[in-house]
Amino acid sequence: MTNEDLQQLLRNPQESLEVELKQWMDPAEKVVQAKLAKELLALRNHGGGFLVIGFKDEHPPTPDPVRPADLSGFNTDRVNNIVKKYAEPGFHCDSRLVVHPDTGLDYPVIVVPGGAKVPVRCKADSPDEGKSARVGTYYIRRPGPESAPPQSGAEWDALLDKCLRNRQEELMALFGALLKAESGLATSLVNAGGAPQDPMTALVEFEQAALLKLESLQASLPPDVGARFPHGRYILSARIVGTLKPIQEDQLKEALSTLTGYTGWSPLHIFSSPGMAPYIAGNGLLECWLGPREQNDPSLADFWRVSASGFVTLVRGYDEDGHMGGHIPLPGNGLEVTMPVWRVGEFVARVHELGTRIAEGKFRLQLALQFEGLKGRKLFSHGNRRIITGEYAAQDPQCRTEVEVDSAEVDAALPALLQTLLTPLYLRFSFFKVPRKLFDDEVVKLLRREFA
Repeated sequence: MTNEDLQQLLRNPQESLEVELKQWMDPAEKVVQAKLAKELLALRNHGGGFLVIGFKDEHPPTPDPVRPADLSGFNTDRVNNIVKKYAEPGFHCDSRLVVHPDTGLDYPVIVVPGGAKVPVRCKADSPDEGKSARVGTYYIRRPGPESAPPQSGAEWDALLDKCLRNRQEELMALFGALLKAESGLATSLVNAGGAPQDPMTALVEFEQAALLKLESLQASLPPDVGARFPHGRYILSARIVGTLKPIQEDQLKEALSTLTGYTGWSPLHIFSSPGMAPYIAGNGLLECWLGPREQNDPSLADFWRVSASGFVTLVRGYDEDGHMGGHIPLPGNGLEVTMPVWRVGEFVARVHELGTRIAEGKFRLQLALQFEGLKGRKLFSHGNRRIITGEYAAQDPQCRTEVEVDSAEVDAALPALLQTLLTPLYLRFSFFKVPRKLFDDEVVKLLRREFA
């Protein structure tokens, strides 16, 4: 945060869950140190914030006139020594003397960082027999606002959820660095002709072959039917990278038929009805096309290919253009804000489970997502499950994302992985930024099969 931002805190001081105001106090006093520690721990557990010294908590807050001549006791070293004494685990704060933009007077502003991956607890009693800060206590910011221990299960859940999300984000950052390093290594390798070797080449080739086959199948359909995806489609492809078991087509079908289903129309579902069952399309290759049976509903006219060598491609039309068509907006005009999380989430979960069936030991997943027919669509929320303020429309006709991840990432941080995969899609809609909580909440509902 810039110094100008901190000056705005002084110009209009207001207590909130992120901002705590304190009157002037002597930081050399032991009890004062404990009181400061309590506020700092609460702000840390809240996700970061600011402790501003020198204002009375009135309505509105006013500068405290009992101003000390020396403010050196509020330096960063003193503040972090307080944190070191009372916080477990410790964290680093930044204490700054900020000039009030109107009066020109200095005020200490302690910047408390967020990002705690475990809840921070108090590890020492205050000198006043623990009245100001008690050992073993976790302090949070509560409505009021105040700094106090959690008072309900919901407040404990919120504290633990913040830490879990921070751990997931750190994990994804590490994964991203690893992917970047691997990408750098890959681009340094060249084949005999001098062209760079793209690690996604094999997956892209498998996907393109699947799309050519689909085009040849769609040629038999009447023009403009839903199974031709006239308003757009999305293509989800994956490759299971590792040592794979030698399996036959019937064993591959059996592995697919026993995958966990989370929705009523799971990707790669094995139907047994004539015209819907998969068939062998080559050595070690299964294929399924539902277009002839579901000509009018693009969201049900699936085409997919799965190979025993670990490649998967699924092509499907948008739910918004099919069985959701009875709801505004009209086909081709909308994208329901939670639907990509559900569709891509289930695809990733089922492909990951397939990997556990056909891979020997550890494996990686290459994932490629392509959304087509986006231009002119607007984000909306079906049944107003999510509040969307404003209009978010796409101008770019398509969006593609490719990543490679370790299989452990799917188990450890599926919401974070989906955020990485789908953020480029949402940004196409007037830079719409989906809050992390949406990914967390929708994945929980998906895995629990909570469709309402």
